[in-house]
Amino acid sequence: MKKISIVSSCFNEEDNIPILYRGINEVIEKYIERYEFEFIFIDNDSTDFSQDELRKLAMDDKRVKLIFNSRNFGYIKSAYYAIMQASGDAVIYLASDLQDPPELIADFIDNWEKGCDVVIARKYDKKSFSFLNILRKFYYFALDLMKDEGGNLIRNYKGFGLYDKKVIDKLKEVEDPYPYFRGSVLDMGFSMKIIDFDEPERTSGFDKNNLVTLWDNGMLGLTRTTKVPIHIITMIGFFGTVITFALIMLSLICYVGYLNFIIPKKMLSLYFLMFIQILSVGMIGEYLIMLCRFAEKKPLVIEKERINWEG
Repeated sequence: MKKISIVSSCFNEEDNIPILYRGINEVIEKYIERYEFEFIFIDNDSTDFSQDELRKLAMDDKRVKLIFNSRNFGYIKSAYYAIMQASGDAVIYLASDLQDPPELIADFIDNWEKGCDVVIARKYDKKSFSFLNILRKFYYFALDLMKDEGGNLIRNYKGFGLYDKKVIDKLKEVEDPYPYFRGSVLDMGFSMKIIDFDEPERTSGFDKNNLVTLWDNGMLGLTRTTKVPIHIITMIGFFGTVITFALIMLSLICYVGYLNFIIPKKMLSLYFLMFIQILSVGMIGEYLIMLCRFAEKKPLVIEKERINWEG
């Protein structure tokens, strides 16, 4: 009998965990006779009663496997680590905040049975004019323009979906200390089905994202999806050097020939060059950060405890 692993990461989701568990069980009930299931919950060192709720589930259901991190390693690394621990012929990932509806699991499995290696859920665009939503749309627009040739980008895809074992096995071959899961999956070119859905509003808990985490995620996607920014900086430096050299030569010719030629030195030009330098240093820094992460070879997470992983 084939096995399907259902993976979820959580941080301070004590009210949502039992609801999520019940919702998943309601969906998979019709597949119980055809598949073996395992549930993997990874907790990012929650400070509420999330771990207590997870222990109750693991005590009542031996299919529930728990990983408690020693500290909060961030949901990117934590979720990826849990996915890599799955042993199923297919792995389904969804967040524990109930904004990834468990009802879609049935659509995932049905499409997987039809031969799709990857089935992803893409949320519809929100009709919101909030600052973060406008910023997110601009980010995707800019990234779509700059992505490398052959690069894949799916807007509003967060990782919620089903992935065949062959996809997970390929990801395991890549030693990535700070994984860009969504981009890596899309780059592999496996057969894919996209399911669009309306993201429900949170009914409990609060969004853990803030401007810092969104910036970190954005830079991760940018540096993994495109090399265009660094190319633009290089071209600005090259052509700026050529133009500057040409102006110097022109000044020398005018000076030797006693011609009246003065290069304007206005504050606006100085400020413009200053901001170009700041931008250049910033972008180079983003790429250097990624190189440093590869060089460090730190573990994705450090476990504090495992439950129901015997055998």
